[in-house]
Amino acid sequence: MWIEAVSGYLSASQQWAVDQGKSWEPFWHNDESASDARSSITAYYVHGKDNIPFHTLIWPAILLGAGGLHLPDRIVSCEHLTLEGQKFSTSRNWAVWVPDLLSRYDPDSIRYFLIANGPEKKEADFSWREFIHSHNGELLGAYGNFVNRTLAFIAKSFGSQVPEGELAEIWQGKLQDCYDQAGRLIEEARLKEALDTIFAYVRQANKHFDEEQPWVTVKDNPAACKNTLYTCVQIIANLANLLQPFIPFSSGKVRELLALEQAEWKFVSVEPGRAIGQVELLFERIDTARIDEETTRLNNENEQNH
Repeated sequence: MWIEAVSGYLSASQQWAVDQGKSWEPFWHNDESASDARSSITAYYVHGKDNIPFHTLIWPAILLGAGGLHLPDRIVSCEHLTLEGQKFSTSRNWAVWVPDLLSRYDPDSIRYFLIANGPEKKEADFSWREFIHSHNGELLGAYGNFVNRTLAFIAKSFGSQVPEGELAEIWQGKLQDCYDQAGRLIEEARLKEALDTIFAYVRQANKHFDEEQPWVTVKDNPAACKNTLYTCVQIIANLANLLQPFIPFSSGKVRELLALEQAEWKFVSVEPGRAIGQVELLFERIDTARIDEETTRLNNENEQNH
């Protein structure tokens, strides 16, 4: 069974090529002298830890036997995830179903929580309490708050146009460091650490905003106020790039607000005078009363299956 299952990686690639009218060979054939994707393949296999033998022994053996096919480079194996301290069980309906979850919550909230708190290196638990507090505290309270208060201030005080300013070398260096650090961690499949690294810069950006007090300097030092807001806009633009792999929907909203092109993994700047779009909250606060509602719903659905 598992010989056929892992062979699906190759057969699915071949079917994709037929459907799309493209070639599958550049992604599978070893050729270090080639000028296309074959010379720079890095093959990641992502799965639960109970599948390690099939991806480290059976599948490489099949590829070696076939000859000329690229072997796995990175085996990414996660630990187990529980739900409210108990093992998932679809037969007992002790589960969280993705379509149901998406009908009530922002997809970026789900993505953020499962990456930041998922079983990447150790066993982890999905609890409604932690999920909702994670959304309110980090996505809304840190990132969403920084984006909203910066752009809302510009809309109110500068006619929705990015003010004049100059990005200090220290901040340009910090942002470039963030690209380098987070990029390296992502390539090593250390997604939680990458996300933690980016959010450390989010917290630094919030601290910078608080320390510079633009609500004060807008009256007694307009040039300093403009520079603070210009700096914050540059940070926001680059955070939209950095967070794209993790929370793509809100990152897309930020790029739309700032009229930015498609996300790239490199430093981007926003020129003074650029008009920003209608500012809306990236994230809405989730009422903590939902914690009891969701746990009650879960328990009721579980009892119906007994």
